Amino acid sequence: MAEEKVIDTEREIYQQRKWHGRKNTFVSVILILVLVILGFYGYSWASSDIGKQKISSFWSSVTTTYNPFYFYGEQLKGAQTFGNIWATSSNATAEKIGIKFQTFESVGGKIIPSGATLALKYKLDVGAGVDDIPLKLQCDIKEDKDKDYNTEHVIIEEGSKTFLPLAEPKVSTENPLSYSNILCQVSTKELSSDKVINARGIVKFPFKQRNSLKVYFTKDTVNVGNKFFTKEGLKEKLPILSKYNNEPVELGIGVSDENIQPVIIGENQYPAVGVSLKNRWDGRVTKINTMDLILPEGVKISKERTKNPNILCPFDEGMSTGKYTKYSAKEDYLSQISEFGKGTEQTLETYQRFFCWLEISDTVLGNKPYNDKEYHVDISYDYEFSPKTTAVTLKKSVSGEEETTTETKKTNYYLCKEKTTGQYNCVTSCAASCETCESYDTQQECENNKQIYQGTI
Repeated sequence: MAEEKVIDTEREIYQQRKWHGRKNTFVSVILILVLVILGFYGYSWASSDIGKQKISSFWSSVTTTYNPFYFYGEQLKGAQTFGNIWATSSNATAEKIGIKFQTFESVGGKIIPSGATLALKYKLDVGAGVDDIPLKLQCDIKEDKDKDYNTEHVIIEEGSKTFLPLAEPKVSTENPLSYSNILCQVSTKELSSDKVINARGIVKFPFKQRNSLKVYFTKDTVNVGNKFFTKEGLKEKLPILSKYNNEPVELGIGVSDENIQPVIIGENQYPAVGVSLKNRWDGRVTKINTMDLILPEGVKISKERTKNPNILCPFDEGMSTGKYTKYSAKEDYLSQISEFGKGTEQTLETYQRFFCWLEISDTVLGNKPYNDKEYHVDISYDYEFSPKTTAVTLKKSVSGEEETTTETKKTNYYLCKEKTTGQYNCVTSCAASCETCESYDTQQECENNKQIYQGTI
């Protein structure tokens, strides 16, 4: 008995160890699968553009923050350090600004009969800063199964696409009627079967704007910042900022790291100008067409320090009027600027910025202890909202069904007696080989008479 109990106990211990072993193996397999999946997604993320940028930024931060030589290196740069000089701020003036392309929907609902007119409405929400902007509308149709919008000729009548009230309506904040009923209308074809179609609406427009920054100049190296304005009795508040007027792009202009003025003229001074372009509306800038930096007499871009034109300072000297010199950005460099704004966050391209070193002569003072001038930036660009899509079902045409039924009834069958064999056959047309040919409305009627003539009934 004692031996049996020992054997039972050993068997129980063996079974428990076996069960625990299987459990541990199962848990290990699950952990390995989880690690493989995490590794796969981690590798995919690290291989993506934003992953590479994040990793690069992390290691850059580590190697600078914890590098004992970093601090001393920064100190040695001295006046060469310009920091984030061109990313200046601007003054916002309204909470709700610009145009927002909200939806693109079928006015007649999600299901309409084929052959009917399909009316698609561009629903826009308009805030401050919109003054007779000429919208360019686009309306594309495709079957749901198709990848590209190149099959609309199968669905809509050729030449039937119209935009109401206009293909390029001028939208204004002060006139709600200018954007309340903007439609794309098409005439659909009659279909013999139901089809789901996709409609895509696109809204874009060109835009031009200018911004300016008031800049003070002096040779006084003692009274700087607020001390200068107090001494001269000027009611300016630092920082002095360019003003944002609710345009699609916030156009900033800066002269120093914190936009601290005045600009000091003299040896060992490193004046500069920075320009920042930041999207403020609900779309994105797809292309910068022109960009001009306009500087007052006595102020010019330092060719020696800036090495312009380049991607950071794309301006090349152009027309001079005596009071101002206009530097125009070269098209070669403008074409390299990526889209920025809504929908480009994955590439971190939500804004653009530019920077140029300057040379300033004493003539800008005009024999006075200080003087103030203005820097101007003119820019023109193409702006586009993210496309909106909607699905609509076109129901098959009733007239199509009637045509099919009519065509079926018109099909006649003929009982043909072959000349050579004397055999009877049901055919859809009489040939020269038929000795006799009798017409019947249906195939069944023909077959019945065939059996009668052959004597099988």
